[in-house]
Amino acid sequence: MNAPNFPAVRVNGVSKAFGRNRALDKVSLTIEKGSSLALLGRNGAGKSTLISIITGIHPPDAGTVEFGSRGRSAGVECVFQRSTLVPALTAAENIMLNNYPKRGGMVDWKRLSRRGRDILADWDCANIVDAPVETLAPVERKIIEICRALSRNPSVLLLDEPTAGLDFAGGQRLFKWIREARDRGVSLLYVSHHLEEIFEVCDQTTVLRDGRVVLDRALDGMSIRDLVEAMVGDARRAEQVSAPPAFAPRSLPVLTVESLTVDTRVSEIDLKVRQGECVGLAGLEGAGHMQVVQALCGLVPVASGSVVVDGRKLRRFDVAEGMKCGIGFIPEDRHEGGYVPEMSVAENATLPIMRRLRRSFGPVRQSLREREYARLGGEWSIKAASPRQPAGELSGGNQQKVVLARAMSTDPKAILLMNPTAGVDIAAKQSIYQTIKARAEVGKAVLIASSDDDDFSICHRVIVMVRGKIHKELVAPFSGHELAMAIQGE
Repeated sequence: MNAPNFPAVRVNGVSKAFGRNRALDKVSLTIEKGSSLALLGRNGAGKSTLISIITGIHPPDAGTVEFGSRGRSAGVECVFQRSTLVPALTAAENIMLNNYPKRGGMVDWKRLSRRGRDILADWDCANIVDAPVETLAPVERKIIEICRALSRNPSVLLLDEPTAGLDFAGGQRLFKWIREARDRGVSLLYVSHHLEEIFEVCDQTTVLRDGRVVLDRALDGMSIRDLVEAMVGDARRAEQVSAPPAFAPRSLPVLTVESLTVDTRVSEIDLKVRQGECVGLAGLEGAGHMQVVQALCGLVPVASGSVVVDGRKLRRFDVAEGMKCGIGFIPEDRHEGGYVPEMSVAENATLPIMRRLRRSFGPVRQSLREREYARLGGEWSIKAASPRQPAGELSGGNQQKVVLARAMSTDPKAILLMNPTAGVDIAAKQSIYQTIKARAEVGKAVLIASSDDDDFSICHRVIVMVRGKIHKELVAPFSGHELAMAIQGE
């Protein structure tokens, strides 16, 4: 039997590797009962891997995870960064999933709906109780995920980027609930890149860097600068982000954006990208940098503003008009709109230029398609068994290269990239960087919006956004510490 003062969670010397990648190296931390611990670190530091081990998704290679008297299965809940909702089910059905009230051996639907409504009422969202999740806004879906975790009366709650998708009011309600939960003895592990949130709700912090604990202490007396230095290393020894190839600073602008406003998330954005220049857009989740590129590509509605590509003004913001004016782009997630897994690599890479590859009113000429693919595949170093191999059979790095090749197939003037190296290994990442730099060196204008700081190593400038507005511009070379501080709004 556990002693009454046994901590809610104790991680002892946990290590975990995926192939040659060592994600965690002898990590230890303790979450005391009724406390809130901030787990911090840059992308790739090991935070998500540690959460997956605590929740039992992955076993550790070494070390142990111990729980309080209720144990993992009885008292630990997690709100993951990626949605785990069932789109076709209603809000109430998702909240009560695996815990439907019964009557006479059958689901009591009225009682289920009533319980869901009571829980959602605390968030002023009772009106969505019977709405299918797939019809709801992102902020409403995030609230449902939080409500589902709370409905199970957890003794330990893990929150991975819980305010992503929440508006200010939703975030404040979450913070209020966290304080009340701590007072009731609930223990929390809180993961967020928004460091100002940490001081709102947490008592302690554990900082990971390269899979190791580099800081474990109370937050009292600490500042955002202290946390950033722990995450990226001492500012005096901070590595310099690699400087990209030189370009003529007086070269003509290829992409000009003026007063771009995207509903309530992005307002009055002005920027220019010149011939041969690679510009980064950085920010925390919800800062608006991804929405800027999505708007320029025609993927989200634009409230106001103008865009000129190589002297030609976009008449409307949609994908077809952007491509016609000389924009090539890749989406934030290749699995959503980036490629068609069942189609061949040649078909995927040449999708935007199909009309050019067919005879008048006839089918696509396969020989011409494969000739075009040979050029694109060679440019991006795509490794496939043949041009006719289904794209879904390739490695993640080669799938990403196929998506990049598709964006370049129209020979665009402006190249807009969202998370260009997402989910690829180090070798594929370096290969992608080399090809992007080669495109810039022949006069293309490149704009990269990314959540991976490494992607900015090839940028001449990085524009940092905070809460939908441009906060700062960094000119290469700059350090990882400078970038991290700017992203936090400092």
